[in-house]
Parts: sequence; structure tokens; C-alpha cells
Amino acid sequence: MILELDAGNTRIKWRVLEADSTVASEQGYVGTEAELADLEFAAASLSAIRMSSVRSEEANQLVSKWAVRTFNLSLQLAKVSRSCAGVTNQYKDVSRLGIDRWLAMVAAHNRCGGPCVIVDSGTALTVDVVNSDGVHDGGYIIPGIELMARTLETNTSIKLDPNRASPIPELGHSTDAAVRGGSLASLLALIEKVVSTVIKESPKSKLYLSGGDAELIQQHIVNIDAEIVATLVLDGLAFACPAGVT
Repeated sequence: MILELDAGNTRIKWRVLEADSTVASEQGYVGTEAELADLEFAAASLSAIRMSSVRSEEANQLVSKWAVRTFNLSLQLAKVSRSCAGVTNQYKDVSRLGIDRWLAMVAAHNRCGGPCVIVDSGTALTVDVVNSDGVHDGGYIIPGIELMARTLETNTSIKLDPNRASPIPELGHSTDAAVRGGSLASLLALIEKVVSTVIKESPKSKLYLSGGDAELIQQHIVNIDAEIVATLVLDGLAFACPAGVT
């Protein structure tokens, strides 16, 4: 059994699966490394622990020490590389590309076998394009819906309703609706712009959505087929940290 961890900005996603499977026997979320340590996994059955993390080195060390102390296993921490599983990183300094974006691209390209657009919508919204040759053509990073809203609240006199309703990309009839609806509309406009450009060059391109606002984006995106794959980062771990390789 393999324990996979996706340590994002606000939560740690985890799942346990067989070494030759992508179907989780157990899965869930925790907020902190301490909460992760409180979970009970069958130590005798785990053969590997691999992790994607955008957190600090100190936070990663906590997980690494926990893996050794609890399971006598060395943590496999995924790293960004120049190429992986048919995907090429075009950053001049490859380490500057976020590991979560990298793993999602690797997983998405191997999922469809061709060109694709990957949108991860969480604290930030990232949009990445992988072409038919597996080359990362580049991407965008902008604040997510709530970060946009909180930034306005912090830096202006706007006060938002803490009991927020789900935003819709239409003209708002309240300050809250205007802020959050405008935030969603700007995200949708960016995604639709990127996808329309990519489809002109590669009509069979796929659009994959992940992250906390994936369902909201899928609901409101216009004339574009989008598939939600919540596990893209975890799926990429199998390519970056193959079983049996430490």
C-alpha cells in the first residue's frame, strides 16, 4: 500500500492505494501536519509514502520525521524536473515552477495522451497549457475567487457578507454579489480565452478542472466541455516518484 499526500496552501489531501492501482482504498483531508500525524494508517501494510508539497521546508521535515518515526519509511518528496513522463518543462529555472502545477500537467497529459489545458482553482487559480508534443507552453496565475474578494475587503472600504452565497457571473444587486460575481466572471473569461486559443490550434484539446472551485467553474463555463479530475496532483506522483524508487 502507498500513502500519497498533496500538501497545498490550505489543506493536505491524502489517499491510500495499492501499488498498481489509482483507486483509493482510503482518502480524506486534514489541515495541518499535526492532524495528519493523528490519523491511523496500517503501518505494516505501507510500502511507500510520497508527497507533493508547496509548504515550507520546516513543514515538509515534520512529515518526513513522522514517516520515519511511525512507519520506518523515507518520505519521497516530489521535485520538479526538466522532463517527466513525456512532458517538458520550459522554465529557464525548472525549480521555479510549482510542484502542484507540474504534477497536474504530467498527469493530465498522460491521461489524454495529447494537448490539454489544466485549471486548478483554489487559493490561487492556475491555468497551464500542454501542447501535442507534451511541451508546457506556459500558464497564468491569478488570485482565486475568495482571495480576490478578501484583497478588496482588506484594501478598500468594502465589507463583505461572511454568510456568502455561491457567486454567479452576472451583474450584482449587492456589494457582495458584485465582488464575488465579478471575481468569478474574470476567472471564467481567462479560462475561456485560453481554451479558445488552444482549440484553434488543437481542436481535440482537453480541459481538466481541479481544486475547490472546480464544480463552480464547470457549472458556469460557456460552450466548453470540461472534466473535473480532483486527483490530478496525486495522480502525477506515480510518475514523479515511481514505486520502488527512493
